[in-house]
Amino acid sequence: MKTTTNQNHKILKQQFKYEFLNTIQKLKNQNKIVLWLSWWSSLNIFYTDFVNIFSEIDLETRTKIYFCFLDERVVDFEDDDSNYKQLKNLFLNKLIEKWYINQSQILLPDFSLTEYETDYFNQVKHIDIWLFWVWPDCHTCSLFPNHALLSDTTYWYLKISDSPKPPSDRITISVNMLHDTKYAFAFFMWESKIEAYKKFMNEKISVYDCPIKLIKKCENVFVFSDIT
Repeated sequence: MKTTTNQNHKILKQQFKYEFLNTIQKLKNQNKIVLWLSWWSSLNIFYTDFVNIFSEIDLETRTKIYFCFLDERVVDFEDDDSNYKQLKNLFLNKLIEKWYINQSQILLPDFSLTEYETDYFNQVKHIDIWLFWVWPDCHTCSLFPNHALLSDTTYWYLKISDSPKPPSDRITISVNMLHDTKYAFAFFMWESKIEAYKKFMNEKISVYDCPIKLIKKCENVFVFSDIT
């Protein structure tokens, strides 16, 4: 696990850009590179730089990059609760406008289907890169502390209908599928995440109390924080 801590957000952004581009370079010979996006406003300092970052990726590699949303709320994609809507307005539309990607490279679940999690698995069977925003309660995706889904042993996407945070209905990823990810980027930003960061670094605390610890089993883990 590689940890970068600095209160200077400019330095954190530069280091993230370096690690992200280096990761893309390592994956560029694949036929497809799947990137999972989470969202909350504290990640915007990194996401707003994506247009600049993508300008440095060669055209052939850019066509291989696909975005997916595995902590999406079961709402209309124009609803303010939709992670996709927030990221579309923040930078995905700009990438399309610059011709860095096209709409077909954004993979979304079809919530009009009863078994939308099965349909989504048919679209996205593996994720190469994760970008994790961490909440104060240490949940990741929609895997919440001490929730039954933390014990699920399938390799699949899961429905959750009792999310402790509204809206209650969401799609998430199973623990085993999460562990199969090659590259995980986790972000502990702002003072409100101090306790979450301490729990993450404390070896005595279990994943049931701190689900973000699940990423430690990924092959390559990068942690960014302004908590020093």
